[in-house]
Amino acid sequence: MTRTILSIPAFVCISFLLSCDSATTTSQSAYQTTNADGSSQVAADIMDTSTWDFGEIAMDDDHSILRAAQPSEPQFAIVIATFTGSGHESVAESTRSQLGMQIPALAQNMSVRQRSRGSVLTFGDYQGYDDEMAQRDIKMLRSLRAPQGGQLFAQILLMKFKPPRMRRELHPYDLWTIRREFPTVVPIFTLEVAVWGDFDSGEFPRDRRRSSAEGYATELRKKGFEAFFYHNDEAELSSVTIGLFGHTAVDAETGFYSPEVEAMLSRFPSRLVNGEEVLAYFNPAKPELGSNVQPPCLAEVPVD
Repeated sequence: MTRTILSIPAFVCISFLLSCDSATTTSQSAYQTTNADGSSQVAADIMDTSTWDFGEIAMDDDHSILRAAQPSEPQFAIVIATFTGSGHESVAESTRSQLGMQIPALAQNMSVRQRSRGSVLTFGDYQGYDDEMAQRDIKMLRSLRAPQGGQLFAQILLMKFKPPRMRRELHPYDLWTIRREFPTVVPIFTLEVAVWGDFDSGEFPRDRRRSSAEGYATELRKKGFEAFFYHNDEAELSSVTIGLFGHTAVDAETGFYSPEVEAMLSRFPSRLVNGEEVLAYFNPAKPELGSNVQPPCLAEVPVD
């Protein structure tokens, strides 16, 4: 097996699985709505959307397809309210309907988007963050007043919505399937054992990068390992991970891995980059001091 030398400190991982904090609540709003049980709640103080990854829709599994559909372009819309909890879909639709009747000019451009952890009420459809129409609409929305005199919408954010990744389109080895099963369990760790990226070499364009990760995950599955692939197309990286571990995977005081993680590391002592082991110098300024094989990284499964 070929080995690549990196001039970086030993044991440094270039892991790119994102670690996201759980959503937080806000306390600012002016628009009131009603739950399915008749209780009153505030429409825009349910969740702070800054912690959301707007890319997931929970749908029924359908493993008859082997490859996920290729994503379309991201969409941009203004988030004006967010909803979680039991019956969030109906509450969001009820809010949209009430607003449309109260302010008919808004009705045609409002949409409810289903997310894995709730629903969001959005306004408009834009080309990007610098879309002049979006800026005009944000100004207009901020000018709207509630009967009490305050802003009608306390939370107005122009957000990029990743192409919907419907559950039925997920390959069973896709790491996102874990979040379909456990959307609120945080953290869940996994061991990244391989990563592919072009790194401006021209050797691993998107399709080859993705297929390499998917192929390696499939190979490991055939050998009996619980392997997953994960594509981060924005970072132009694809990885393969092994196993799932709870919050005890790392000792909070010592930083040592749990026996379960150590056992997996004994099976996978090196982390592959584009199919090759990576040797990292102990001291890049003094290569004569030697190097060591870069080990796998313990990474947190992303939260959508």
